[in-house]
Amino acid sequence: MPSAPKSPAVSRIATQDRDRHIHVQVSGSGEPTVVLLTGLGTPAAWWHGPGDRMEDILTLVGRDAWDDAPFLAPALAQRFRVVTYDRAGMQDSTPPAQPRTMDDFLQELEAVLRAVDAKHPVVLIGHSIGGLIALAYARRFPDRVHALVLLDSSHPDQLARFAGAASADDQRSDAERRHALRHEHPERPDLDALLCQGNAAARPGCLGDMPLLVISRGVRGGEEMDLPVDAALQDREKIWQNLQTELVACSTQGQHVHLASPFHYVYLDQPETILQAMYAFLAQCHARP
Repeated sequence: MPSAPKSPAVSRIATQDRDRHIHVQVSGSGEPTVVLLTGLGTPAAWWHGPGDRMEDILTLVGRDAWDDAPFLAPALAQRFRVVTYDRAGMQDSTPPAQPRTMDDFLQELEAVLRAVDAKHPVVLIGHSIGGLIALAYARRFPDRVHALVLLDSSHPDQLARFAGAASADDQRSDAERRHALRHEHPERPDLDALLCQGNAAARPGCLGDMPLLVISRGVRGGEEMDLPVDAALQDREKIWQNLQTELVACSTQGQHVHLASPFHYVYLDQPETILQAMYAFLAQCHARP
């Protein structure tokens, strides 16, 4: 029986963006370069393995044990050159001095691509807010992106949609949480600027015929996170599911894999399914004339 493939070596580098250090990891080889973008407050290390936070990961996906499930970065690095990085404020990357907008996140991504000498076009794979950043980059620089994969991604219109279905009290609570994120979160995201900029709208066809794969979680009722199943949560859940469908329509070549499991960290919850879908999708992209 052949032995299991070895995990590709990981190179760690530090690049700079406007006097800030960005810690980047590169593994594997091959074309195209695949760049993985994390969700808000998530360490890039979770693309590679649990580190010392396995308990946190298991809690996020409602499991008692990890068993032999793969992590995305080493699995993808068996076929491609894979780049991961910690945004400002995460792990050893320099904390931001002020709240950050989409332009800040895009300039940071561009600095990473320059540092690793990524040959365009690249494949961008983004989870949650990382998906929003990947989408914005693909819209602004379509010639630099070979394909786009969105993993239960944030949507540019989600704040407005959530607010439209929320009570006045819930709207105030959401605004307070966003204010706290700007001033207290390690990444200091300005979600109002990130999610409400007109140039970030996810309109049907805004990506042209760029290959696009959207992988979204199943319907979440609340019990998975020990939350009460109430009408407000159900309304927000319906909105989220509709937003995922709208993301698919951003490209005339959009594809949608809708998972049954309700956990937001889809790449930790169902990595085998995610990898299978990605391999098939990227093979289709390679076969395009």
